[in-house]
Amino acid sequence: MHKISGVFSAALTPIKQDLSINKDLFLRHCQYLMRQGHDGLAIFGTTGEANSLSIQQKKDHLDFLVANRIDPRVLIPGTGSSSVSDAIDMTKHAASHKVKAILMLPPFYYKNVSREGVINYYRHVIERVGDNKLKYILYHIPQNSYVSIDLKIIEILLTLYPNNVIGLKDSSGDSDRMMKIIKYFNEFSVFCGHDSLALNICKRGGAGAITAGTNVCGKLLNFIIKNQKNESSIKNFVDLQNLLKQIRQLITSHEPISLMKAYFSVVDNIPDWNNVLPPLKKIENPSNQKLVLILKELIKKIDPLIANA
Repeated sequence: MHKISGVFSAALTPIKQDLSINKDLFLRHCQYLMRQGHDGLAIFGTTGEANSLSIQQKKDHLDFLVANRIDPRVLIPGTGSSSVSDAIDMTKHAASHKVKAILMLPPFYYKNVSREGVINYYRHVIERVGDNKLKYILYHIPQNSYVSIDLKIIEILLTLYPNNVIGLKDSSGDSDRMMKIIKYFNEFSVFCGHDSLALNICKRGGAGAITAGTNVCGKLLNFIIKNQKNESSIKNFVDLQNLLKQIRQLITSHEPISLMKAYFSVVDNIPDWNNVLPPLKKIENPSNQKLVLILKELIKKIDPLIANA
């Protein structure tokens, strides 16, 4: 049995024009995401522009969410950093809130690093944080980090820290690799980081999904994953999955963070939603941008499809 399972949204981080976090909009968005049926929120990950934020910003806004009744037991903060000290600092802070788990990137500046180096990084963090109850989800996103978390790394860390290292978010898009990990490691929680692949991975023993697309279509992915065993009795199940694939394909046809933020700036009529942190570039005049308009029409199809399921 998986120690953690479910559908978690890799939450966007709303930004003000002065490049500070818009904390009120951040809280509102987290509340919105939980109303879509998510099991929790993966804050300060790739989609949350975490590596463009300071450790202090992330600590302060984790405090803010918890102070404003976002249950820490639904939160999976990203705490990885190329700085071991920063990773330890952020992880300790997250642990102090008794969060559901933490999501940890490997250090990602140096390329072609050894397996031993990656293991040593995680060992330093886990041992210096020193919390035997804290759950760690490793983060495999080689297209961004250029650092692979391979099966041998997982095996060694599981042997060393069986109470702490409980899962992996795999955003590689490699289904075969995910299936191999599920098969090889009993009860290890493999979370699919790709919206369209999540159903197939969950059917074959995956623990769930942690995805970016759930910011705009969380209700849809939650319905699909939580009704997978009833697929044969849901007459339009294929249509639901096809809509999810369409949304995912559209989002990834552009830089997805700026596209989703542009979408929210239009549907919520909140200009601040359209801000991103450098080096990302916001979409100009989003109300007339073709992809934003198409995304808006696709999202409108979710509620009627679910109602007819």
